[in-house]
Amino acid sequence: MNNNDTIKDRFKELLQILGVGQKAFEVKCGMGNGTINNIKNGISSPNLEKIISAYPEINIEWIITGKGTPLKNENSNNNKQKYLLDGEQEVSNDISINENYRLVPIIHIDSVGGLHSSNSIINEPQYIEGYAPFVDAKEGDVCIIQSGDSMIPTCPSGSLLLLRQVINWREYFGYGNIFVLELTDGRRITKEVSRYEINPKDYIWCISHNPNVPDEELAKSMIASVWKVIKIQINKGW
Repeated sequence: MNNNDTIKDRFKELLQILGVGQKAFEVKCGMGNGTINNIKNGISSPNLEKIISAYPEINIEWIITGKGTPLKNENSNNNKQKYLLDGEQEVSNDISINENYRLVPIIHIDSVGGLHSSNSIINEPQYIEGYAPFVDAKEGDVCIIQSGDSMIPTCPSGSLLLLRQVINWREYFGYGNIFVLELTDGRRITKEVSRYEINPKDYIWCISHNPNVPDEELAKSMIASVWKVIKIQINKGW
């Protein structure tokens, strides 16, 4: 996860490159006075959109992650590459490689593997901690952190989960995949979901990948929303 002081330092460097003061930058972007100084929990998506609109030449990925160069038209020091938000990587010899990545917001919540376990993050605001690049991600996808040991080795604690909401899960669940299930009591659990043969209309079968954790049924009435796990980033230091 990005250190907020480091993000502030990159903003200071960016202002020097642009040759503008912090107040003038915030005014042009339509942000409140002192927004940059008050960065505590990452940069909000609305403010990122304002920055992109006011300064399209800025490389947002560099602000968030420190990767690449401050401006899109700058070349990096090692292989003279520049990275664009639309996922197209341009190199100095005019060869374009379509990486097709998207910066996905990392939401300040977690999902735990055990049906009877508590989440690590409870009763805290769901702000955006930062952004992570994912290949083949789509608009509306989000990332959250996995906690607990019930889904090891597939989803060890600390993994970053790329999620996509399943709107019509009551009609079609997509059995055999891993999902994050938001329960009606506010908990979030990660399980491989299979058909519950005894009563498939009212229950699903939740499978734990940790052999020491038993599988069990879950009533559909306890489910508030369903998010399919699209990709898993393990040991990335988020």
